[in-house]
Amino acid sequence: MDIKEETTAILKRFDIGNKFSNLPVLPKASVLIPLFVKNGELCTLMTLRSKELRTSAGEVCFPGGKRDPSDRDDVDTALREAEEEIGLPPDAVQVVCRLFPVINKNGLLVTPVVGFIEESFCPCPNPAEEASITYGA
Repeated sequence: MDIKEETTAILKRFDIGNKFSNLPVLPKASVLIPLFVKNGELCTLMTLRSKELRTSAGEVCFPGGKRDPSDRDDVDTALREAEEEIGLPPDAVQVVCRLFPVINKNGLLVTPVVGFIEESFCPCPNPAEEASITYGA
């Protein structure tokens, strides 16, 4: 079993599915945790938010944002935001799971969505939102 299969098997044990999708109390948001394998190591991609933004300015974070009325679910929100922020096409993400939502400092219920992307993906940051892209192992 390679690292991608191993990671997928482990993460699927934590998948919450739609358990919390109907919580109406807080406004919702989602982030995509994009994973990829490089030289046999598990890596992720994060963004450095533009200092010009009203919220999360200058912070390092995963691509994501608030749910739009047109979004079907948490996954749809995460994929839409990743496309807007870093140019990642939704069909280039192999979604693995949704993790337990957390309440962020702005009072949003944020659901992390974990998915694999190709190592060859070349992000194109939206300058209105992202200052740069960073990678971590």
